[in-house]
Amino acid sequence: MKAASFLVSLLVTFAVCTQIAQALVCFTCEDQTSNWACLRMTICPKEEKRCITVGTVSGTGNKSNVLITKKCARSCPSERDFPNRTLNSIFCCENAWCNIGRPK
Repeated sequence: MKAASFLVSLLVTFAVCTQIAQALVCFTCEDQTSNWACLRMTICPKEEKRCITVGTVSGTGNKSNVLITKKCARSCPSERDFPNRTLNSIFCCENAWCNIGRPK
């Protein structure tokens, strides 16, 4: 009985670890002024196969900042996906942890 329970536990652990190993992991944050605030790792839903980093400009002149948003995505965004924002940069990639950098 103990051996069967151990075997079931081992199989469940293996299945979970295999699923995580095959999943895409991206860094995520929303409208942060520092890349240090964007180091939370998220396991992406299986339909989202890309990591993105978007830099948008907030404010004007000396009071402007680049706001950083990082997330999982189904496809790479373009400027038309952000009609109400001034874009600084868009970065899109397909590997785990590939969106660690700050916007260029």
